[in-house]
Amino acid sequence: MNSIPDKLNRNRTQRSPRPRPNWQVVIERGVNGGRIPRRLITKSLMAVGQDQKASGEIRVIVVGNRRMRELNRRFKDKNRATDVLAFPAGPAFPSPAGGNLLGEIYCNIDHAREWTRTHGGRQSSELARLAVHGCLHLLGYRHRTTRERRAMMRRENRCLANAGLIALRMPDGDDHAG
Repeated sequence: MNSIPDKLNRNRTQRSPRPRPNWQVVIERGVNGGRIPRRLITKSLMAVGQDQKASGEIRVIVVGNRRMRELNRRFKDKNRATDVLAFPAGPAFPSPAGGNLLGEIYCNIDHAREWTRTHGGRQSSELARLAVHGCLHLLGYRHRTTRERRAMMRRENRCLANAGLIALRMPDGDDHAG
């Protein structure tokens, strides 16, 4: 007689394990207030790294509009807050001594709050999406052209789906699935 666990195991489809990325995710709070979904952000960034050879540490810093505006003005010459900024480690942004920093991602919690208030969804999911978007920038993705924007959004949506999230941004340029 077969046991129940044996029957359950036979009925499950076997999936090959996804490779784990060679990076660590460190999440820091750069703003007071608001819940930071650390596990969800980490899971989402691990989904980005499944097929990447890059290794090292990715820092995610959650900030508000004021700090984001300062960063955008200082590094991008734009005097306004933005949703996410990514700074890859390199000559202009060196890794700390003895560290192996891939880069830093700054996510704007005020933007996430406003986005979900206007378009629906969950603030935690929007923060995870911002982190994925920033991580893709660290890996070289850009969105200067329509083609680049669509490719980046498709990759972003795939990574979010692999992390168990439903994307609210669409590759055709629409910002909300409906």
